[in-house]
Amino acid sequence: MTALKLMTFNVENMLVRYRFRQYEEERLATLLEFDSDERRAELIRTHWNVIQDETRVFTALSILDADPDVICLQEVENMQALRAFHDRYLRRLSGRDFPHQVLIESHDPRGIDVAVLSRFRITSVVTHQDLTPADVGVPGLTNADGSERRWVFSRDCLEVHVKKQNRVLPIFVCHFKSMTEGRQKTRPIREAEAAGVRKILDDRFNKKPDEHPWAVVGDLNDYTEMDGQPDPGHGLGKLLDGGFALDVVKARVGESLDRWTHFYAGDRQYRQLDYVLLSPALADENEDAEVRIVRGGQPYRAEHYKGPRWPRVGYDRPKASDHCPLCVKLRF
Repeated sequence: MTALKLMTFNVENMLVRYRFRQYEEERLATLLEFDSDERRAELIRTHWNVIQDETRVFTALSILDADPDVICLQEVENMQALRAFHDRYLRRLSGRDFPHQVLIESHDPRGIDVAVLSRFRITSVVTHQDLTPADVGVPGLTNADGSERRWVFSRDCLEVHVKKQNRVLPIFVCHFKSMTEGRQKTRPIREAEAAGVRKILDDRFNKKPDEHPWAVVGDLNDYTEMDGQPDPGHGLGKLLDGGFALDVVKARVGESLDRWTHFYAGDRQYRQLDYVLLSPALADENEDAEVRIVRGGQPYRAEHYKGPRWPRVGYDRPKASDHCPLCVKLRF
């Protein structure tokens, strides 16, 4: 038996390309007054580097606060972005190295992928991004706009096997379809993604996934509670119903109002969108699992959080991410 700290964190647009929001574009509009393309480009680069630098310092501090061994990330543009973040921020701020790094480009039209940083060797990497709706029994699955959906996963279900000492833990990293186009309108896609993960686990463990240790982690973009109150209108049933997997946050964080990992300012909702789901076999070995939800990088508008924040975090921005990192110490 050994142990490691496993983290999942949606780092919100870890990009190496320019992607300005409307409020940023409005601030930059005055740059058009300059008559030199070179001068405009230099000012844009300067602005971009400043806002990115503050954000990624907070991102790194939030990660390092929990001192994880394996970090599963969502919304990373590519390997260049992943390595730059590791080398320029994580390693420089902590002196710690995560030498084992994985990112496989997915079908996501925005170009955001899931990724893994690990202190321990990764012995196997498998992408499941090409799983189709027919593969999981939902042919004819459509996108929110009515077009036919070609792939089950919005990004991937990235399977990595992490080895520590003589033990191997299979981890499945996901980032399900967002609720941007409406929760109920997009729910069938998340239901199909949950069914896809379950099929992968059934196939990997010969129809007996409950007997093996594994963890499904990531931003599943749906919630089973709203402000601490149960909400059954989610699309995660294939993973949660019947004891198929244990939501370690709900099981180990006793106060329901303290389970949130995401604050949506639009309607001031505090929800758990980020998960570490354990197989029954792994859950049995971790009845006293230590769970950390790190909120020091949350903006001050997330008023439910009364604890300390990193210096220079703003009311809205800068911040570490719109999500909180979730870290669990596991024996396996």
